[in-house]
Amino acid sequence: MKPATILQKNRFAHAAAVFAASTLAAFASMDGVVLKCETNIAPCSYRVGEKMKFSFSLLDLDASEPIDGLKLRWKRHGDDGKTEEGQMPLSRSAMSVVTSIDKPGFVHMEGWIVDAKGDKVKRGKSIGKSCLGNEEIYYTGGAAAGFKNITQGIAEPSDFNAVWKSALKRLFSRKPVNAANVASFARELSQAEAGGNPNALRVAVAVPSYGPGWTDCYATGYLTMPKNAKPGSLKAKVSFDGYGIYRQSVPWTCSDDTIELHVNAHGIHPLNMGDEAWEAFQRDVINARGGYAFNKEDNAVFDKAYFFGMAMRVVSATTFMREYVKTLPAWNGKDLIVQGGSQGGLQASWAAALVKGVSEVRLEVPWCCDLGGRETGRMGGWRPDWHPTLGYYDPVNMAKRFPSGMTKTIVRSGLGDYISPPSGHAVLYNAMKGRKSVKFCQGGDHYADPGIYSQDDERSVRK
Repeated sequence: MKPATILQKNRFAHAAAVFAASTLAAFASMDGVVLKCETNIAPCSYRVGEKMKFSFSLLDLDASEPIDGLKLRWKRHGDDGKTEEGQMPLSRSAMSVVTSIDKPGFVHMEGWIVDAKGDKVKRGKSIGKSCLGNEEIYYTGGAAAGFKNITQGIAEPSDFNAVWKSALKRLFSRKPVNAANVASFARELSQAEAGGNPNALRVAVAVPSYGPGWTDCYATGYLTMPKNAKPGSLKAKVSFDGYGIYRQSVPWTCSDDTIELHVNAHGIHPLNMGDEAWEAFQRDVINARGGYAFNKEDNAVFDKAYFFGMAMRVVSATTFMREYVKTLPAWNGKDLIVQGGSQGGLQASWAAALVKGVSEVRLEVPWCCDLGGRETGRMGGWRPDWHPTLGYYDPVNMAKRFPSGMTKTIVRSGLGDYISPPSGHAVLYNAMKGRKSVKFCQGGDHYADPGIYSQDDERSVRK
């Protein structure tokens, strides 16, 4: 090989090494960087067909650090069924993407930082927020057009009221909850048994209820409240869990101003079952039909669906709470709140619609809203496949039955959440009557929001 050729190859190798080193340095400097994005107006305020401008920017990037060779890759999906994507050189100034949607609905915008090969840039350590990518430097968010006209994809079952009236009548004729028997469903735990804060009262609750196919079961959970509370000083609240299968442990403490009943999703009974019994319960009661809530055959029959038993337990537990707090002098006599996030929000919607006496409902990223929306072209989330029977459980149909005087709050909807899509939350909000509020969080997903980097869009009706 000629000396000049060798020298030339060495120069190429050196240049490649320098480029690789500078690229690695750029990657190393990205550990604290946030990819932020905002729309030019409040994200849910666009008119149909109006241009939506998404402006990306880099936050917490040291001014001396190189970004040469890096790019912003973006991808847009929409409730109009359209997909667009592209990329542009990464810049320290704003990087804009413009799109629109020609029907009432949402646009989902995602962004990543990628290298010259198109590979996603990774942080050296996780930042602990899924909405910011954890390891990848990522953005997920969106915007909506024609918000007030985003309505339910498939109409509710025509016999919705009759079916639920019949189910509740049968439940309470055979498994009544009333002033005469409510105390028998509660067992106060001793300090030795409960552990934790000695000033917290802990009560194990087991309320007779029904499961799929009208099998006997219990609604179970733990009630907590502060000891020696002043008469009339405490609110009452029932809280429900998100999706999953896990044991419920005795709470170590309690709220200072609330009597709270935390209900598990599966009717675990007894609450303190041993390891062998717990394994059998998971296998035989929850997973026997191939994973709960997703069995298509079960979901085709109202009272065979896993949601049926869950709803019955929600009604039994919330009715218990309504009656039980009446026996407690510390209850303020007016506040009965139901709340939950994700699947817990689904359950809280059932409680608010099916149990009389609930004063307030708080839903965070509620699951399974507008279940039929995907059948009409909307972006779907992670949810059971549609069957008309699931319409009986849809929070949107429940929301139509929320009393107008009830305080109704969608605490959070992530504009980048495609487990519980924001379109479903828009439909839910629009279906509510009376006093209501919702907060849409730009850059938020199902699990987190980007904190100070979030562009929120809040709307409410105060009457």
